[in-house]
Amino acid sequence: MNVPDNDLVDDGPLDYHGIHEHARTTSQGTYLDRINEGLEPLEEYQDGGYHPIHLGDALGASDRYLVIHKLGHGGFGTVWLCRDVRDSGYVAVKVMAGDVTPDEAPDLALTRLDQSAPGAEYIAIPTDSFTLVGPNGSHQCIVLPVLGPCVSPHLWLRLDKEPEPILRGMAYQSTLAMKLLHENGICHGDFRPANILVKLANINDLPEDKLFSILGQPEKAYVRAESGEGLPASSPQYLVIPADTSRLGGEYLTNQICVIDFGESFPFSSPPADLGIPENYLPPEVLLDQEGSIGLACDLWALGCTLFEIRLQLPLFYMLSDRDELLAEMVRFFGKPPQTWWDKWERRGEFFDDQGVWLQDSEEEWSLEVALSKPMEIVQGGTVQKALNISLQERQAIMDLLYGLLQLEPGKRLSIDEVLNHNWFKM
Repeated sequence: MNVPDNDLVDDGPLDYHGIHEHARTTSQGTYLDRINEGLEPLEEYQDGGYHPIHLGDALGASDRYLVIHKLGHGGFGTVWLCRDVRDSGYVAVKVMAGDVTPDEAPDLALTRLDQSAPGAEYIAIPTDSFTLVGPNGSHQCIVLPVLGPCVSPHLWLRLDKEPEPILRGMAYQSTLAMKLLHENGICHGDFRPANILVKLANINDLPEDKLFSILGQPEKAYVRAESGEGLPASSPQYLVIPADTSRLGGEYLTNQICVIDFGESFPFSSPPADLGIPENYLPPEVLLDQEGSIGLACDLWALGCTLFEIRLQLPLFYMLSDRDELLAEMVRFFGKPPQTWWDKWERRGEFFDDQGVWLQDSEEEWSLEVALSKPMEIVQGGTVQKALNISLQERQAIMDLLYGLLQLEPGKRLSIDEVLNHNWFKM
């Protein structure tokens, strides 16, 4: 896979200066004085929603955590970069929405895991928790380590050492983390590279000004009232554009990962009606709406997709625009599904004949082996400047692993122990 080098340059947060448009007005009569790109929805600052937080706020018991930047947001709430004034280090504080009760905060359940068990070091287990009471409700707050970029797609370019064994090691650590979750009856539910971040080193030694010189200074998007009067108590004075942790260079990156974001996690005993994970990590039984299809086997399918993506630095199912194209790619890679599923797939005739033979014209034969044989390359001036290589021996090993893990029938997928004992991890 040839990638022009200019596609992989980190531009950092967008510069909004000089833009005079503003996002639409919320139901509270507020709006942002700039385009709402990369920011949390202002509408969520209402009863039961996000807690208004500003730079310089002190959170937790004895005002222990001083807010210095924002790290991100999600349906759960917001995440803030804070200095731990007691221990003089940096932490991430996740502030849940006001309608999330302690029982509905899955991160808190992780504190019950045996932290000495293999795999626990690769899971973002809270180090502290507390409650914030504000105008939008009572907010559960969880203190977590500050983490770096996700393990794909551009991580290989930031690694100082030979990337191939490091990426394979990160794939193993990710599998160990899933094993520990499954041993405790927990499905992650959203297991993918975006939720697997690189652990950091040495940042606690950085003074704030040095840290900001890397991440970028906090930039504010001010909130206005349409009435021209004061803002409601539910609203912050401004939103903060998130810090760009991808700017942290190799000297701050370790060879270890940490699995995050347990908002979709669930116990084996009570699976949800659907999953919030993107479709290209969903198994075929879920895509085809098979009854009772959500469970441990979904995690295993997502793990297979994730192992490919960590090692190859490219999604397994890539640039597919709809569910039927995704199903077609799965059949091309892993064969015809069970007949009852096949019969249920209404659009299969657009892609295959009744025997599962591909009907559409292609420039080349397309298979898992072909996908594995295309190295990631950085090309400049027509010359390959850098390549992520995979030997024939390793290609055959990971292909064997993926064929076992990505079986179309969920009951035939490799167990987590079989994955961990596979030869690919012993290379």
